[in-house]
Amino acid sequence: MKKWVKIIGILIFLIAVAIFCLQLGSFIAQPLYQAEYIDNRLFYLFNIIIVLSLGISMLLLLSLNKRRITIIVTIGIIMTAINVYLMYESNQGIKNITSVSPSGEEVFAIKSNTYTGEATYYRSYFRILGRPHKELSQVIEKGGPINWLTDDIAVFTYLDKNQHIQQFVGTYGDRQDGRSYYYVGSQIRGNWQGENTRVIANSDGITIMQQGNDHFFDWDHVQQYGTLAIVLSENDQAKWTIALGADFSFDDHTPEPPTGEIILYKAKLKNTEAIALEYIGEAQSMQ
Repeated sequence: MKKWVKIIGILIFLIAVAIFCLQLGSFIAQPLYQAEYIDNRLFYLFNIIIVLSLGISMLLLLSLNKRRITIIVTIGIIMTAINVYLMYESNQGIKNITSVSPSGEEVFAIKSNTYTGEATYYRSYFRILGRPHKELSQVIEKGGPINWLTDDIAVFTYLDKNQHIQQFVGTYGDRQDGRSYYYVGSQIRGNWQGENTRVIANSDGITIMQQGNDHFFDWDHVQQYGTLAIVLSENDQAKWTIALGADFSFDDHTPEPPTGEIILYKAKLKNTEAIALEYIGEAQSMQ
């Protein structure tokens, strides 16, 4: 046996051992820390990797006759097929809605129980583990796109049981020092201008002006997510998400206006282009 073949076999075997230890660790973490895989399908995917790694390492490290090779390959195929089937069945009961940020640093995850209709948003820990963080207020009837407006803001658009469009926002960052909570609405007070679009935020609410159409939302119809985004709603369904851009900055201790961009994203069940807007001046109350 060539030396490099043996080295590859040992490395593949060590991969199988490492992932097996990871699986054991996940069983321990669940009762101790209420943490589980951020996506349930990972459990079966890791099982498949373990089976394939063990099979390949045995073929590379051991001197086997054709009969034993056939047995190992057959067992590997059967075990892989079983885990693929179990992964499919698991996802029928618990729908996993998962997306990784463009930077690879954050994971947006929702688990929706198809039997009860309950949907739970999970916060990720160490990328692959997560804890339940918040229940969605509406049942997910039909899932739509997940759009990352920045590396730390993900917007999930979906249809609820009343056939209303809803938006849920996962936020993972901060635009200050992270030590205090602040209201997005108060930080974006002013006039904001983008391509064929203007946003006016004042003490009365927020007005969206686009292609000759003006749409006003009072503050009772504005819901905040984290400290980075708000969703504007009308007639029990989402209309727009406004998020703070990655370069957005403000200082509560000075009268200076905010710098950077805000991002406007329309609630649609298909991918739509986000609109970046820049501050152009103060906004007066309509009263």
